[in-house]
Amino acid sequence: MTSNRMNVQPMPPAGDVSGSARLVAARVNDASIFNPYLIAFGIVYVLWSWVHLPSSIWVRSLFVCYLIWRMKPDIIIPFVLTCTQLRLQIGMGDGFDDVQAMAQQMTGFEQYAFMVPCVLYAIRTFVAAVSVRVARRAEFPFWLYNIYLFGMLFVLVGAISAYGKPGWTAGVRDYCVVGLYFYGLLMPACSKQQLLQLASGFAILGMVTVLASLLVGFSGRQLWVLLPIAGSFAPLLIIGGGRMLQCVMAASYSVAGLVFAVEATFTVLILWLWNMIASICLGLLGRKALRGAVASALMYGLFVMTLGMFFYAAFTHDPTLELHDSVKGGQGSMLDKMTFKLRADRGPIWWGAMREVTENPTMCGIPAPQFMIRSLGKEAIWPYSTHSILMDPLLRLGLVAGPIVLLILFHAVTVSRNAIAKETDIGVAVLGLAVISNIVLGGATLPYMLNERAAEHMYMAAGLLGVYGLRKPRVGIHSSHANHQPAAQPQARPAA
Repeated sequence: MTSNRMNVQPMPPAGDVSGSARLVAARVNDASIFNPYLIAFGIVYVLWSWVHLPSSIWVRSLFVCYLIWRMKPDIIIPFVLTCTQLRLQIGMGDGFDDVQAMAQQMTGFEQYAFMVPCVLYAIRTFVAAVSVRVARRAEFPFWLYNIYLFGMLFVLVGAISAYGKPGWTAGVRDYCVVGLYFYGLLMPACSKQQLLQLASGFAILGMVTVLASLLVGFSGRQLWVLLPIAGSFAPLLIIGGGRMLQCVMAASYSVAGLVFAVEATFTVLILWLWNMIASICLGLLGRKALRGAVASALMYGLFVMTLGMFFYAAFTHDPTLELHDSVKGGQGSMLDKMTFKLRADRGPIWWGAMREVTENPTMCGIPAPQFMIRSLGKEAIWPYSTHSILMDPLLRLGLVAGPIVLLILFHAVTVSRNAIAKETDIGVAVLGLAVISNIVLGGATLPYMLNERAAEHMYMAAGLLGVYGLRKPRVGIHSSHANHQPAAQPQARPAA
């Protein structure tokens, strides 16, 4: 995507041990991230999901199981395609008869077609983690993975306790989705060129989904997950001296993303804006001397902003109708609408979730929790998501596995920040900013990063960034170049 001078990797100084370690770890196979056969089958599935949704669900399950077991970076783009179900995401406007006919085609067992791949996420990751053939085991954070496995015991107990109730598998599915971060950490390492290809693939798919939303009313979580790339790609390419055609295409995606974001929600708009600002800061100020400080300021600043919004909305929530009346019918300023969204819409839900966690804590969680809220002048039982990536794990997974999920999310964000700080490559920056903003900012008002068929590919990308964002083992760093070679060769092997 970028000009040749942007992809030149300078040799580190003789005394730069960490730089040498990163170069050793990054010696990988430069094969394309795009597998035309897998992508073609993914497109066939997407079309199938429009023609006959029930059977496509089973086809999708088999295809995803194959992709997960394959465990190579070329599965990520096809995986994005498997998140699509066109008949639902475009066809919801059909008449009652059409919806009824589609419902009658369902067997009632489709929920297992969604559940099986999630379980396979955990199984495949465990098989790779215990295999000595996996090239990236030396840098793998086994301490965190062991904590994750410990938390899985409590998640399973919670699911068994809720067996037979609606949504009893939700906690297991969420926990397995987050575990795909470890899956990505164990994948064969990607070079910076491959990460740039992956970011470009995400941008193409993001452009397609945004245009589909604007033109035919497509709806889906990919509009959220891929939108940060619309904000970050164009500034990084333009400032970095990308080719004219690439800059024009990225700018077109950026404009289309902004149009969609303005018509969507405040969170989506802020996602676009933050990534735009962050990429400009990295492009203009992100030289080697300042890049670490800029990356830290962006990440921790976002943490402060989102946590501030959460506690402000929760502790000052307004359950009356006054804020609602002030913005009803398009009245009120933009600030009034944002205040209403925080204090009268999200605030009561967050406050109710906080009360539920403190008054009725559980060790194993409740996969489909319900709690009391007071909003818009009345009390009601809230049976839906808490709209917070902080509260959802604590309620659904309990006081053991919930904090473990939050620790894993923080680790993924920190590793992405480290990768951005250490490397000036555009692909690393685009993917790192997308991971950070989706988890921290997107999760501030909607925990879509915990849901299956939404964020799996972003966790895989976060794991791939570990090549550049994790601390490398110091064993053998001071040895000769010949001694480095055996450690670099396995990087091209597929995972066990």
